[in-house]
Amino acid sequence: MAIIEIKNLKKVFTTKTDKLVALQDINLSIEKGEIFGIIGLSGAGKSTLVRMINFLETPTEGDVYFEDKNIGALNASELRNIRREIGMIFQNFNLLEQRNVLKNVLFPLEISGAEKESSIKRAKELLKLVDLSDKERAYPSQLSGGQKQRVAIARALATNPKVLLCDEATSALDPKTTNQILDLLKKINRELGVTVVIITHQMSVIENICDKVAILDQSRVVEMGNVKEVFKSPKSEIGKKLIFGATENKDVDFEKTNDKTCLRLAFDGSMTNEPIIANMVLTTNYAVSILYANSRMIDGKMLGQIIIELPDDKEIQFKIKQFLDSKKIIYWEV
Repeated sequence: MAIIEIKNLKKVFTTKTDKLVALQDINLSIEKGEIFGIIGLSGAGKSTLVRMINFLETPTEGDVYFEDKNIGALNASELRNIRREIGMIFQNFNLLEQRNVLKNVLFPLEISGAEKESSIKRAKELLKLVDLSDKERAYPSQLSGGQKQRVAIARALATNPKVLLCDEATSALDPKTTNQILDLLKKINRELGVTVVIITHQMSVIENICDKVAILDQSRVVEMGNVKEVFKSPKSEIGKKLIFGATENKDVDFEKTNDKTCLRLAFDGSMTNEPIIANMVLTTNYAVSILYANSRMIDGKMLGQIIIELPDDKEIQFKIKQFLDSKKIIYWEV
């Protein structure tokens, strides 16, 4: 069941001299309870898109639905109620520097007019959830970046939202702290059932946490699907660049400068513990050259790509392909 649906969305920013198309023809469906990633290079339109999910930005065209309600058709009071269902955290935390940690978490409850005693109880529960019970009286200036983001997460959860929007929430953090925050988001998703939408330019974030991913390029969604499937065989040029890195362009060099046959092998995580290349060498009695390798762990399984150079001998080529077929390894010539 989709909790968020985006249909034919377009956003145009108008200046005195020009019009900038920030998003064009965006169609997304985000299922309840999943962790959905949106990735793209700087300027692709990611932050604009996430701000239109809760109508911090108003679409120029198209519709956004939350639990089958067209957000654009709501009045001001109804929109405020919807926004309580959609929490949001940001790259720079956006904490109130004059308030201590507890009062930062209390802030959205105060705005909503919630009863004081129950609000304090709720805030304390959330600080325990994000492992900051001992920092209730501390001020933002006394916290590390990771601690600030934990406070921001607790604050975003104060109104019991069904969706948590994360706009580059880990890009200001070091790798170790990033992993801790991602683990916390997975815990929130798992234990509270909160749908998480992550906007990022970091491929490692998508690998670590997301169930599905949409890739943005030049204001459009150019690829979307299950993370494992997209990582195994990206179709778009920007997807290949993000997943394989700059070395992906070496495919062109193989074709232009090397008259040998090369195969790209795609590993989908089903044979993590088997040394495929070593066994292939033993079976065919031919040591292939590995021209490129890229692998990563996703959901506890190894996924990746390896490019190997085949010998000129057609019989050995046949044996290698026969071996790969027997192991159900996906491969294609490059």
